[in-house]
Amino acid sequence: MHIRGLRVSRQLNRGASSKGNFFFGTASRCSASAPRAGLRIVVRLTLTLLCLAIPGLAQHLIVGAEGGLRLTGDTPIYYGSSNSKPYLVGPKIEVGLPLHFALEADVLYSRLGNTLFLPFVANEFTIRTIANSWEFPVLAKYRLPVARTHPFLSLGLAPRYASGRINTIHYGYYASDVTFSSVRWQAHDHTWVLGGGIEIGFWKIRITPELRYLRWSVPSSPSPNDASYYLTVPQNEGQLLLGIGWRVR
Repeated sequence: MHIRGLRVSRQLNRGASSKGNFFFGTASRCSASAPRAGLRIVVRLTLTLLCLAIPGLAQHLIVGAEGGLRLTGDTPIYYGSSNSKPYLVGPKIEVGLPLHFALEADVLYSRLGNTLFLPFVANEFTIRTIANSWEFPVLAKYRLPVARTHPFLSLGLAPRYASGRINTIHYGYYASDVTFSSVRWQAHDHTWVLGGGIEIGFWKIRITPELRYLRWSVPSSPSPNDASYYLTVPQNEGQLLLGIGWRVR
């Protein structure tokens, strides 16, 4: 986000007469390619999960929901603040494999965003970025052979697809010189996931509190296709999740 702020400031200094549209041409050009790349990643991971899950259908099948909190906030930025919400929520499915292994796939939704204020002499900008974020973790799980609590470890990959709007308010020299502009944007990234938790079973109900560590791919010089180009996402993230599932078989 520091890089984005510097990029925006330089463009503003070169041409403040654009009234807030300086940032939008790039976002519009990237909107067409970003969803296709994110969709390819999700399709490949889903097909891999289905192919690997076929031999394990005789073990168990659990469907349910998962929710929790992001334990780490967004990266602090100069002249700005974070508007991201800490919650995560979405459905999950797990298929059992032999030798205490299992495969899990989640779809987790969260709300991300930030507000950036750029003060210049008679030329100020307030830029608010809002985003709907969808994470698609695909995890390999191993259950330790311990009775009752059933502790487990998980490792996998989670693509993320984010889309939203960038709203800009420009304040000119005169009090009446106020303009507003808005544009849609789309981007993607991915992360490695390492987690651990326990599974508590009662009849066919499965409750799984879990702690996850995520290492996001945050380039040093992000492009318009990267979520970090628009969002102040941290590279290292912790998540505390609680899953509730129903054992179908």
